[in-house]
Amino acid sequence: MERFEYRAIDASGNLAAGAIEAASVADAYDALARSGLTPLDARKVAGTRPWRERMTPDPRPEHVTAFTADLAMLLKGGVQLNEALKILADLETRAWLRRLTATLSADISAGRSFSEALARHPREFPPVYAKTVEVAEAAGRLEEALSGLAAERARAEAMRRKVVAAVAYPLFLVVAALGVLGFVLLYVIPQFEGAIAGFRDQMDPAALLVFDLSAAFRAHVDLVAIASAVVLVAGLAVKRLGEARALWLALAARLPVTRTIVSHAETMAFCRTLAILTDNGVDISTALRLIRGVLARPGAGRRVDAVTAEVRQGRRLSDALAQEALMPSHVTQMLRIGEEAGELGPAAGRVAAFYELKLEAALTRLTGILGPALMILVSLLIAWVIISVMSALIGINDLLV
Repeated sequence: MERFEYRAIDASGNLAAGAIEAASVADAYDALARSGLTPLDARKVAGTRPWRERMTPDPRPEHVTAFTADLAMLLKGGVQLNEALKILADLETRAWLRRLTATLSADISAGRSFSEALARHPREFPPVYAKTVEVAEAAGRLEEALSGLAAERARAEAMRRKVVAAVAYPLFLVVAALGVLGFVLLYVIPQFEGAIAGFRDQMDPAALLVFDLSAAFRAHVDLVAIASAVVLVAGLAVKRLGEARALWLALAARLPVTRTIVSHAETMAFCRTLAILTDNGVDISTALRLIRGVLARPGAGRRVDAVTAEVRQGRRLSDALAQEALMPSHVTQMLRIGEEAGELGPAAGRVAAFYELKLEAALTRLTGILGPALMILVSLLIAWVIISVMSALIGINDLLV
């Protein structure tokens, strides 16, 4: 059993918080629901997850997406769910996914529903996934729900790759520039130091700056290497152990260059998840609770909680969103039109598609600006080194003449 801190809404519509012991997040939600509370979220108390598990890389999302698509294809072909899982386990070459598929099959054979079996593996199948499957099972449309989940996950993964590419290219240029500078300071500049050894006191200090920088770098190269390794390891550890994603998002949401990208991504994630859940028959309150876990930016969860509380008291979703200013005003208007027409899911899907295009355009602009800007910076850095060396050599020549 593990300890979870939870936030929930009681029968009076008030926000309640506390702690509960359960075997998993899904079990914690079930226990809260049985006690008459509507759970908003439940998170493990810090330190309860073993460090070995926390340092283990998460399963790649695209593998889970491929598993979902393959399972949907087998179900559409008339294969029974448990038999389909056994077929996928036999065909799977990845050990972790083969074990996972076999575990799901065993759980179903033991009498659990598919959604209950999925909820026992929240790292691979997030709550949105498990809840969609739960509702689809009850409605007898599991294969359609799995096909939709696979398509939406594939779309999200393609967008994630675009975001990573947009960030990786400028980062690569920065690392390359630092590498070139380090190489020049460590190996190239020392080749010219012999020529200026007897003239340092008579030369312009500005021309000697690059030589002094090279000497300092070579004197502390061990410390620089150790510091670089520590920063790299610390970055990886924070990514695995800390709330690094939320902190980076909070920073990016404040920077002029990335503020628009974060806003577009958050709006797209909210509307895309809302469309998936409502199209599969999930009620609004539950959908909002699940959406809360999708929005990683600090502060977004509290605003979703406030929207959930308003909806629980009978207000329309669009009105609650407008009051909390959680979404842009035109998004709220689009969702209001969908609510009035009884087509909230399709309306949310259209908004998500629109913001997906806006996000792609914003990423293209960011890459188009940062790439040339960093190339110019690298060129100026190299030019400064060359000019400093040439100025020193010309100064020696003038002194000799």
